[in-house]
Amino acid sequence: MSYYYRHEFKFSDHGLQRIKQRLNLSESNEWEIKEKVLDMIENSTRNFETNDTIYIYTGKGNIFFVIAKREKLIITTTPISPERELKLINRDIY
Repeated sequence: MSYYYRHEFKFSDHGLQRIKQRLNLSESNEWEIKEKVLDMIENSTRNFETNDTIYIYTGKGNIFFVIAKREKLIITTTPISPERELKLINRDIY
């Protein structure tokens, strides 16, 4: 018996392009990239949230996946310094 696996997150075109660039996965197929990303998200030990965005650490350098909460859409992959992380968190507190 077979079934279709449906993961929690969706990928934007921009998000996939940034993942390929920033995580050096340009030689991989799209489905391989998605599987690697989902595995990174599942195994990540560090993340933070703002009102409408989730930031999940990739495990490489200071690079985070940026995910829209409502849509559960991976918007981009970007480097975030500790200072910027604090600014993002504090912006939503005040």
